[in-house]
Amino acid sequence: MIPSFISSLILFVPAFIANPSAVITGGHYVIDNGRSWNGKRIFGDHKTWSGFLGGILAGSLIGLLLNYLFLFLGIRELTFSNQFATILYMVTALSLFSMLGDLIGSFIKRRIGRAPGTESLFLDQYPFALFALAFFYLLFWPSAMVLFPWEGILAILIVTPLIHRAVNILGYKLKVKSVPY
Repeated sequence: MIPSFISSLILFVPAFIANPSAVITGGHYVIDNGRSWNGKRIFGDHKTWSGFLGGILAGSLIGLLLNYLFLFLGIRELTFSNQFATILYMVTALSLFSMLGDLIGSFIKRRIGRAPGTESLFLDQYPFALFALAFFYLLFWPSAMVLFPWEGILAILIVTPLIHRAVNILGYKLKVKSVPY
């Protein structure tokens, strides 16, 4: 049997994948279309529809693939379900709410005067993870308690900044990102 904190980390992969995938697929059709609110940009030029939708698609596809790989291998504690519609709904929810959490982080960064692309401790790492977990719990209670128990949530919160930093450094080295944070 796999420890629940490890299975939670693996099941959270769609949310972890969505964010960096947005960098790869992004760059087209700025979400806020240059608009401001209270004299400040809403999200900034780095938040685009192509990145937002590309992140959701990438996270969902990877989540589906992982789920079916683990179903094929017979590792039930690493799967959402064996019903396609349920799996698709769950991995898409994690990906979508991850991307929405990232937008909320950008919105808050603009409100406190941070320029797009500048590093902001906590606002770069946690909004996507917290938003994805919170809304997953709201949509899929009580299944969420089994998939993401307290020790799983704790593991996700501990590794999120580490994964975020590692992926950003990799993106910088691959010249996909202009900054390593």
